[in-house]
Amino acid sequence: MERIVLHVGFHKTGTTSVQAALMAHAPGLGGFAHVETRRQSPGLVRAAEAARAFSIEPDMRALQGGMADWVTSLAPLEGRALLVSCEDLAGHMPGRFGLTDYRAAVQTVPAAVAALRARFKGAQVAVLVTTREAGAWLKSLHWQVALHPELVLKQRQFCKAYAGAAQFDAVILPLVRALDGMAEVQTVALEALTARRLGPVEAVYDLARLPEALRVSLAILPARNRRPDAGLADQFVALNRAKLPKAELARAKATMQGIMQAIEAD
Repeated sequence: MERIVLHVGFHKTGTTSVQAALMAHAPGLGGFAHVETRRQSPGLVRAAEAARAFSIEPDMRALQGGMADWVTSLAPLEGRALLVSCEDLAGHMPGRFGLTDYRAAVQTVPAAVAALRARFKGAQVAVLVTTREAGAWLKSLHWQVALHPELVLKQRQFCKAYAGAAQFDAVILPLVRALDGMAEVQTVALEALTARRLGPVEAVYDLARLPEALRVSLAILPARNRRPDAGLADQFVALNRAKLPKAELARAKATMQGIMQAIEAD
């Protein structure tokens, strides 16, 4: 039976590393699986944007339309698995556009699953949700949001204000109920994956039931999109508070990142 693994995040739980590994491993997966990430799938980009828009202003028709457009663009599986990784299918990350949690995922993820089931009738669908220890996740989330000009909370303030967003079960349990009869749901903590040979992507391969003989042939890749020096995010917040013109703000942040990378490489 054909199998679909849908990795929907959350953000800052190794998702960039998962997607980089899937893209690098895709040629080696051969006839076993087709890989879908935002990087090479315009259809998935549209679906992700529909989910992110829904998290700000719910519109079920637009959400379902975005998912339908995506799955229509997918080629027949012809016995292969389908491996999808896109954290934006859970909506925008907390801290952006006034969002305080992932509650939209309880609707956006089932919409994606429903579209996949309609496109690939009879296929088994498994949803993977990756999580992370609350303190580390909140600090990493703060860094990611600090890249955007609207964040004016320093790390300590942010972690206190958004502590509820790290209560992942408040979203996962309703999501499991919403997907009952549609898909199995697997939750894996990032901390349980980092020591494994291929890193976080192993969770996707576990659910896909990737044969061991094929798995051991895949290359090990470095982790991606790690949070830089702990103080840099608060420096970005200070720049955000200065209300610089957009282009000047972007240049200042790029310069600071370049200096930090040079120091770390020294």
